[in-house]
Amino acid sequence: MAKNIIGVEIDSDGLLLGKINGQKLVGFGRVDVPDGSVRGDALVSFDAMSGVIKSGLKENGISGKSAGVVLPDSAVYVRRLVLPAMTEKQLMVNLPYEFRDVIQNNKDKFLFDYAMVGLYYDENDDSVPKQMELIGCAIESELIEEYENMFARAGLKLVKAAPRVIALQSLVRNLSEDNLKHDVAILNLGFSETKIDIFVNGLYEVTRTIDVSLKDVVNVIAEKMNCDVHIARSYLQSNQSEVLGMQECRDIYSQVAVEVMRAMNYYTYENQNNTLENMYYCGPGAVFEPYVEEIKNNVALDLVPLSSFNEEYHDALVYGPSVSGLCLEEDK
Repeated sequence: MAKNIIGVEIDSDGLLLGKINGQKLVGFGRVDVPDGSVRGDALVSFDAMSGVIKSGLKENGISGKSAGVVLPDSAVYVRRLVLPAMTEKQLMVNLPYEFRDVIQNNKDKFLFDYAMVGLYYDENDDSVPKQMELIGCAIESELIEEYENMFARAGLKLVKAAPRVIALQSLVRNLSEDNLKHDVAILNLGFSETKIDIFVNGLYEVTRTIDVSLKDVVNVIAEKMNCDVHIARSYLQSNQSEVLGMQECRDIYSQVAVEVMRAMNYYTYENQNNTLENMYYCGPGAVFEPYVEEIKNNVALDLVPLSSFNEEYHDALVYGPSVSGLCLEEDK
């Protein structure tokens, strides 16, 4: 893996750029994306994004030749799997069958990869593994080609692609040794979605997605202030006319808080031996105090900013935790 790499993530929150040199984040930037170029978390205009990446790198003083991309949840299938122990060659033959319910008869159109979780041995024989646990991934090969071409037009070579949750897993494992010993929950207060990702002993476990998000806050501001969503978003950023305190906005905060509470109550009920104590929060909604406070008042866990792990990387951990983790080598 290249030691000097530019990490890229593209979603409705914008274009996120992170420069990793070895294990150190040496640059980070955020760039708005053109209207219509992203739908939800999926990129729909690869041609337009090449120019945005190129100008974004220049604008943020980030240079390099190698790039890695965070693959959005909608673009890739990710599963925890337990299989009989086998060779890597056998695994790559069998892995497509673990996704047969979603790829059906189109396995030749997909690329497959995996990250090993661990090997399990017979209690009477610890010399030969009996089972293997891994995180398997599947993505359409045509989509990877589109990413490769997009980066080539921006003057970069794509050398790494990772699902969002795997990139976030890498960050969790690198932020603290302690994260390898207990459960970790990360709440992303995104623009188009609210997500909760849970990791058990440093390994990805599950994602809960909540449809109510910062986008709904912007929409009620636009309606209340009789303006379009772009102006409403600027009102939100600057708290013009104290829009953050409007009852309509507080109602959205409350909806998100209740859904987060329900998701966590369900997880803790289903996993009564969990070791969750804190919920780390990030995303563009993380900077709005009334929003965060409403969630704090409803969730039984302590809400802690993800940036508290390393204030030197504050903006990167608030806005781009996945892109920050994308290119970190896991040496633990």
